[in-house]
Amino acid sequence: MSRLINETVEAASIEEAALRDPGDAAVLACALAARADAIVSGDEDLHALGNYRGIPVLPPTDCLRRFAT
Repeated sequence: MSRLINETVEAASIEEAALRDPGDAAVLACALAARADAIVSGDEDLHALGNYRGIPVLPPTDCLRRFAT
């Protein structure tokens, strides 16, 4: 049995002015468009956000703890 683990989405439009690293805008736009449960990254600029529009930004270890069952 196979399980879909990815989906192609068209990035949402976001405001980049508030970001420490404007290059992170693409990650955030895709997370919004995909209605992601979390953004998993080791990027300190993303971690500084804590969450983005209700989507938590997690380091990989926290993601494994939160979603592993």
